Amino acid sequence: MTQRKVGWIGLGNIGSPMASRLLKAGCSMRVWARRPEAAQAAIDEGAVWVDEPAALAHGSDVVVTAVGGPQDVLSVYRRMLPGARPGTVFLEMSTAAPATALQLRVLAAEVGAVVLDCPVTGGVTGARAGKLTHFVGGEREVLERCKPLLEMLSQRIIHCGDSGAGYRMKLINQTMMAGALLGLADGAALARASGIGGDELLDALGGGTASGPLFQAYVHRMVQASGPVTFTLGMLRKDLLMAHSEAVAHRSSTRLLDFALVSIDEACSRFGDGAGVQSLAVS
Repeated sequence: MTQRKVGWIGLGNIGSPMASRLLKAGCSMRVWARRPEAAQAAIDEGAVWVDEPAALAHGSDVVVTAVGGPQDVLSVYRRMLPGARPGTVFLEMSTAAPATALQLRVLAAEVGAVVLDCPVTGGVTGARAGKLTHFVGGEREVLERCKPLLEMLSQRIIHCGDSGAGYRMKLINQTMMAGALLGLADGAALARASGIGGDELLDALGGGTASGPLFQAYVHRMVQASGPVTFTLGMLRKDLLMAHSEAVAHRSSTRLLDFALVSIDEACSRFGDGAGVQSLAVS
């Protein structure tokens, strides 16, 4: 799989470092982006620009996509799949809804292709280090064939079940992460109001029960309510709206999601969808 021709669509904060890892490992890669300038870094590392998604699919054995929400995913696949050859494998790494995976499976089957929904968690740091986790939905046999490529990107590859199961696991992950982010935001706001800095919090809490990857990644940004934007309010809201719909469909609790969405809506109104989630710490 690692020696086959790879097509790549989705060169944002997470997609770009993933693509870079494959290019540095010697993979042959063709890229397309809605904004051509987003592909420049990959091209500089050896990727070849392709003008149309259908042409990218036609010239690839495996295609990786890491775009926005369900509508972005479906739009890209409707443009790609008419050009796909039978046997092409599509690895869909966005965060979308389980129903989206079922639509993709039907569309891909019409041209003899196959899709795995395999969203990731681990953030930009994990993408750069090749230490992401992939939640995978779809045929296990296809996943086994793709593992050599995925192992270049991730430290954990979890088969979650049939089509849509990877997306569902990611939405569960995002629900739990939202609770951690909101707690971190309120704690950081209290620290700031009390004159406690990020270094002090890291020293006092970094080895205790409040710590973890999110704490380590965001404690300074939350206390300062500034810093690099790697995950936006709009992206979090998009994910939690899908998680909320999934919870309602399964008659599960939405207590946290209801509160989180109100809080995020308020923050989006104040700071805009493109602000980082550290904006949640501004009281």
